[in-house]
Amino acid sequence: MSDHNTHIVEKSSTPERIDASLRVPLLFLLGNAVHWLLIATLISALLSIKLIAPDFLGGISFLTYGRLAPMARDLFLYGWATQAAMAAGIWLMSRLCGRSLNESPLGGALHSTLLIGAGVLWNLAVLLGTLAIFTGYSTGVEWLEYPSWASVTLLLSFLLIGTWVVLLFDRRIGGAAEAAHWYLVAAFCWFPWVYGTANLLLTWKPVQAPAQGVIQSWFCGSFLSLWLLPVILAALYTLIPRFSGQSLHRKNLATLGFWLLLLLGGWNGMERLIGGPIPAWLTSAGVVAGIFFLIPIIIIAINLLGTRYAHSAEEREKNFSLRFLVMGLYALIILGALSSLVSFPDISGSLRFTGVTESKSQLWMLGVISLPLFGVLYEVVPVLLGRECWCVGLTARHYWLTITGVSLLVGTMLLGGLFTGLALNDPTVSFLNITSYSYPFHVLECAAQLILVAAVLTLAFHVTRAFAGNYLFPKR
Repeated sequence: MSDHNTHIVEKSSTPERIDASLRVPLLFLLGNAVHWLLIATLISALLSIKLIAPDFLGGISFLTYGRLAPMARDLFLYGWATQAAMAAGIWLMSRLCGRSLNESPLGGALHSTLLIGAGVLWNLAVLLGTLAIFTGYSTGVEWLEYPSWASVTLLLSFLLIGTWVVLLFDRRIGGAAEAAHWYLVAAFCWFPWVYGTANLLLTWKPVQAPAQGVIQSWFCGSFLSLWLLPVILAALYTLIPRFSGQSLHRKNLATLGFWLLLLLGGWNGMERLIGGPIPAWLTSAGVVAGIFFLIPIIIIAINLLGTRYAHSAEEREKNFSLRFLVMGLYALIILGALSSLVSFPDISGSLRFTGVTESKSQLWMLGVISLPLFGVLYEVVPVLLGRECWCVGLTARHYWLTITGVSLLVGTMLLGGLFTGLALNDPTVSFLNITSYSYPFHVLECAAQLILVAAVLTLAFHVTRAFAGNYLFPKR
């Protein structure tokens, strides 16, 4: 029989076999991701306190705002979001392709060791890179503050994981690739190129200063739109139809949404440079991309929100994984509308240096990225452990604290930014008065950060309890 025919009759692995083969590496990645998120959230809360009480811990040089801010941001991006996205991508691709780790050409045990080794390498780089920022050895490039040796280690670790995910797609069992396949392959191919290129041009062998702002803005937009967002969309396109028991609504539109996302995603950060010393066509392209980025988001909403549910509303209410995923989808729709609005030059000129810009960043990180990752985590951990491990009360508490904290934080920053923008454009208002106007909003931001700390503490305790239970009460 030919190789082609052999491939046709080959059967996929059972979900149980796939989950069992991935148990140790994925639990390692997810467990570390959650606890890095806790540290990042605690530092963010400390930063919010410093905004209303600048002298708080002011006598300690290594706890200044300039050091804590990049630490919190990089821990969130690399410790939590990217690590959790890698775990989600591995699990989704294995399930979609019907391949367990044991079917790897290198052998299951060896490949599991390689994945765990890559995870250890990743977390070691995050730890040492964070300590480098803490002690003052930052590169000074936003989102790329880790020293060169740490960024090289992160890239190498990702390649060990990402290469296997892409090869897994090539060895998939089944028919034509679905939307979730496309997004996962695109994400795991884009990250090494985006992260490696940005580091090469900005930190390893820096280019001339006039080009650095453009490259850094391109990196920020691409990191979110071409790496993290496609993994999130793969989770949404896989799990929402699965939970609903129905197929995608208007499935034929998914292809158009995918290609529009890839076309526009890389230009998403360029509108930040309006008025800067760069060619006008670059900022114009960024403005156009920011406005039209709403189109693929509308297509995604049509595909997923148009899906009918075969289960009752009461059953959906109990499924917190689905609720996190849907709330992440709503956050994406709000983000698309907000990004399109503030991309217009006149509006951007008034609001760019206010809390509106930071509200977009927080909506990206806490809403669009984190909420669906929480949904994946609540779905994946029980199947990896082979038993139900979640406490309904703790899950509900985490959900409501998270939704409340994110809504309050983003809403406060957005509203405060609008007031600040109006005041900055009024020549009769002094800058001192503008500062006094901002103070109540900073107090509310601090309250929102404390709520998020409570949410992440609940999650960290919940995950630790679930993992420990697997050893205290092993499955028979």
